[in-house]
Amino acid sequence: MHETLKYLTQIQPPRNHTNIDSLNKVADYIKSRLEDIGLEVVFQEFNIDGKEYKNVIGTINPEYDKRLIIGGHYDVCGDIQGADDNASAIAGVIESARQLHQYKDDLSFRIDFVAFTLEEPPHFGTNNMGSYKHAEYLFDNNIKVIGMINYEMIGYFTDAPDSQNYPMKAMEDLYPNTGNFIAIVSNEDSQDFLNILNCENVKKDIDAYNLVLPDAFAEITASDHLNYWGFSFKAVMVTDTAYFRNENYHTVDDTIETIDFKKMRYTVDMVVNSIRNLL
Repeated sequence: MHETLKYLTQIQPPRNHTNIDSLNKVADYIKSRLEDIGLEVVFQEFNIDGKEYKNVIGTINPEYDKRLIIGGHYDVCGDIQGADDNASAIAGVIESARQLHQYKDDLSFRIDFVAFTLEEPPHFGTNNMGSYKHAEYLFDNNIKVIGMINYEMIGYFTDAPDSQNYPMKAMEDLYPNTGNFIAIVSNEDSQDFLNILNCENVKKDIDAYNLVLPDAFAEITASDHLNYWGFSFKAVMVTDTAYFRNENYHTVDDTIETIDFKKMRYTVDMVVNSIRNLL
């Protein structure tokens, strides 16, 4: 995973929406890494304002109709490294693919590993988002989706007291005040999928907590899973809680040196173990 973060954070110019060549290089890199694992990989290409952008989709067990989606975005906000946001997620997607490929013959469903582009401003919240294009494709083609797991910032952890904030005051009495855990976030409609994954109870080496947010608070989760909710698919976000913990969010200080690779790997292991429970 360190190799993935190093490539994404050091590419110049940074992988933001204005630097198409860098985005294409990153897309090619992700495609190559997934192919090396043994996945079938395609680009989902789409045009925005006359410019072509690409989602990267790697698949295991393409013969099955119903599928699980595991994704994360690879673009960055501005001229920064974007190590936690969101190179950490792409490392998580690739590592998840590597581990789950070993169990593909035991799976009774398809898994698509999707690296999205155009999650960041100015495209966030619009139909230009790569995840919107992907969710729309699934909906338009009546594809059976078990659920979607969105990696959004999974690399920043701290043991500093009072380092964890929350969007609602009431949550402070229910969850830790130290930012050294992972959160699995769901809306009310996806709670059954969250329960099936059962991340809180699977074998893991990191503390994890399920957070079910009322629909009124959905927008604060601000990532690609929102587009799947919008098309009535079940989806959850796996996250270090982003700006509720990481003060480097959307700044030049979001660098590879701030990443806790051990806990990031523990997070991926937890997700993989949860998916294996679906076998």
